Amino acid sequence: MSKIFFFLFLLLSSVYAGKYPIFYERLATPLYTSMDSLKNLSDIEDLNKSCTLFIANAEQTLQFAKKINASDTSLTKEYLLKLRKLQNEYDHTLHLVHKQISKSIDEDDYERFLQLTNCDLDGLLQNRALLDASLEFYEKKKKKKKSIFLDKQAQKLKLIEEYQNEFVNASVTDTIDSSKKVEKPQIVYLEAKTVDKEIAIYAYNNNSYSVTISINADFSNLKSNKGKYSSLTLGAHASAECTRFTPINSSTYSYTLEYSWILGSKNAVHDESYVYRLPFSLGSSYIVSQSYNGGKTHFGHSRYAIDFAMDVGTKIYAAREGKVAKIKSDSNIHGIGREYSKYGNFVTIEHSDGTFATYYHLMQNGVAVSVGNAIKKGDLLGYSGNTGYSSGPHLHFAVFTLDGELKTQTLPVKFKSADIVVDNPQKGNFYTAM
Repeated sequence: MSKIFFFLFLLLSSVYAGKYPIFYERLATPLYTSMDSLKNLSDIEDLNKSCTLFIANAEQTLQFAKKINASDTSLTKEYLLKLRKLQNEYDHTLHLVHKQISKSIDEDDYERFLQLTNCDLDGLLQNRALLDASLEFYEKKKKKKKSIFLDKQAQKLKLIEEYQNEFVNASVTDTIDSSKKVEKPQIVYLEAKTVDKEIAIYAYNNNSYSVTISINADFSNLKSNKGKYSSLTLGAHASAECTRFTPINSSTYSYTLEYSWILGSKNAVHDESYVYRLPFSLGSSYIVSQSYNGGKTHFGHSRYAIDFAMDVGTKIYAAREGKVAKIKSDSNIHGIGREYSKYGNFVTIEHSDGTFATYYHLMQNGVAVSVGNAIKKGDLLGYSGNTGYSSGPHLHFAVFTLDGELKTQTLPVKFKSADIVVDNPQKGNFYTAM
């Protein structure tokens, strides 16, 4: 449970004063339900003191909550302070549990490792480095004894990686060969032409954004000026010769080219000196609900994405100038699961350095621009929403390009906020657009 949660409690206390104590008991449930799990860990010497103290204070706090009179605002405020203190104690205890998990991995103590990880503790293994180390250790040892919790964590990461691949790594594969003619050209396609008794292969890009095409050629009785493997980048609505075959002699020949293409330029180099505008109204402030290397979905190719929590319908503005590459605005569907990723509405902008920015989870009919539009920094792009793979209303913002393996990779960026430049936005912090 986030510490920010309890600061929000204080802000909301006047609104919900009539709902004590049930309202706050319900919100504090993760703290109370952790008591049984911590009792099971209290036999570990290095955890005994912290677990015992937390359990005693949690029981006292819960009993205090049950005695509160809904009209007694002084007691309800005292209860909130007790919850804040209890949260701090829980965070410290969870930190100690994580240290013990690392220790059990270092000491190759699988039984102790399972005891520590098979606990119903809110925030357990949220640290991505520890989660990765734990899953790696579990993979080596799971033949001895399996863990439902760790199996679920591994499956969750697998689904998230698949979601990320669908979201930013989508590529399209096709083939042409010496016996196949292009009858219905695709958005990106190859076509063979005879030029001076040679076979020239041309690539065409009918998208409104740059793409990189990778080619794997198999040929017989031909010489190629590019060899078996080649790649090239084409700008929007552009074409170019990508390879050329020369017959070795007058006998028959054959070729097959398998090719794939992906949004983006292999030659793009991000301008790291560029300072981006925060993508909401000037003077307004929004909290970061998930930042770089976030434990939920911001890792792998999405490690440098940022989520800003905001109401549906909040105006979204361009963080940098560019050209509209892709949009989607027809969906009103959301949910937690890979199957919902295709329903997210978005605007994707191509920048002058070949990088792209995506503004994701926009509301239905909430896109205010069209493909091909030239965009200035600060132009209105659309309205935030809660569509696609989403657990609540927010804006997902990321800048990305292609990496050395021709897969999209998010990039860290700098934002102008108030009177400072933010180069590492932190979860739980509010930032003001300037």
